[in-house]
Amino acid sequence: MQFLAILKVKPDAPRETLGPLIKPEASHVWDMTTSGVVRSVHYIKGPVGAVLMLEAVDEHEADEHVKKLPMVEQGLLSVEILPLTPFTGFEALFATPTT
Repeated sequence: MQFLAILKVKPDAPRETLGPLIKPEASHVWDMTTSGVVRSVHYIKGPVGAVLMLEAVDEHEADEHVKKLPMVEQGLLSVEILPLTPFTGFEALFATPTT
């Protein structure tokens, strides 16, 4: 199943704490990418953050992966995980009307 993980830097996160965690955070995301957990990563300009497309069995597993990120462990990021399902509206839009 696919999930979006929306990660945003908390407004009160000390900038001096974030700096040293940038490389470990990126390394962890890279490891998640090479293992097939992360499918894509996108940057959010404002408020600063990132969006990760994740593959996981369920929301609990997705959450467990995200909780291991260094900045999440330190409480510097807000996290929102959204489950994604296939769009099923095409059938209703393009179905042949019955009389």
